[in-house]
This record gives sequence, structure tokens and C-alpha cells, in this order.
Amino acid sequence: MDSTLLSASAGTSRTSAATRRTVLAGVLLAGACVLGLLEAGVASPVPGVRLGLANIAVLVALVSLGEGPALAVSILRVGIVGLATGTLFGPTSALAVAGAFAAWAAMVIALRSPARFSLVGVSIAGSAAHVSAQFAVAAILVGAPGIFGLASFSLLASLLFGIATGLVARLVISRLEGSVLTGR
Repeated sequence: MDSTLLSASAGTSRTSAATRRTVLAGVLLAGACVLGLLEAGVASPVPGVRLGLANIAVLVALVSLGEGPALAVSILRVGIVGLATGTLFGPTSALAVAGAFAAWAAMVIALRSPARFSLVGVSIAGSAAHVSAQFAVAAILVGAPGIFGLASFSLLASLLFGIATGLVARLVISRLEGSVLTGR
């Protein structure tokens, strides 16, 4: 085979892999936004407690695409959902950014840990960090550290929701392996 054709073929496969990764990141961002908007539109039975469905997309991005794309999915989702709901640059947005960044950081640390956390464990770490960061920002915004008295229930809920999110993310990743990521 001609060496020019071989080099063009190799370039095409690299481009195809990069294209698949970009498309996957876009699909995960869109999914995170849809899940975030759905969650924002549903009244929570307990004020301030949310399922964290958008973190499914962030966790899938983290495992499938890496730390940078996962952070981009997380922060862009906060901005897009905030713009769509009219909360961008308000207190809700500050809570969302703090929670999103803390969740991402905790999940990265858990994935890098020599303890070898399962995907569910990584999700729980992200969920707990999300809640903790939001309470810290809320205490600053309200000027009342007593708000941490409400944190125990939210942290318990984050454990349960972190388990659910991790299980769903594991299912999504298992479906992606061997198809989208490899081009099959």
C-alpha cells in the first residue's frame, strides 16, 4: 500500500477518534442540561435536596473522556441551566458552581486514589462534596453558620442519591464501551 495512503488513513482514524470524543462530550453536555432543567422544574419535597441527575453525565464524562472534558460538562451545564432558568449570576448560581466544582474535584480525587473506589464510591464522594460546598457557600451568603445544622439530612440524602447516580453512570458507561468510544 502506498505510504501516502497509509498516513492519510492513520490521520483519518485519529480524526475519527477525536470527533467521537467531541461528539460524546457534546451529547453528555446536552444530557446534563436536559437533566438539570428537568430537576429544576420539579419541586423538591425537601427544600434544597435534589437528585443530582446531571452528575450522571459528569461522571460518564470523567471516566470516558477525562478530567478536563468532565469539568467542562459540569461548569457549562451550570451556566446553560442558569441562563435557561434565569438564575445565572444569582445566589442559586453561586451554589451551583460551588457544588459542581466540588463534586468534580472529589470525583477526580476518588478516581486517582490508590484505594481504587468503585464508580458508585466515586459518585458518593462527588455527591457529598457537592452538598458540603453548597452549605459552605450558603453559610457565607446568608451570614449564618448555623445553617450547617441542616447538613446532616442533606448529606444522608447525598449518600442515597450518590449510589443511584453511580449505578446509572455505570450502566451508561457499560453501554458506551465498545461502541461510541471505540467506533464500533
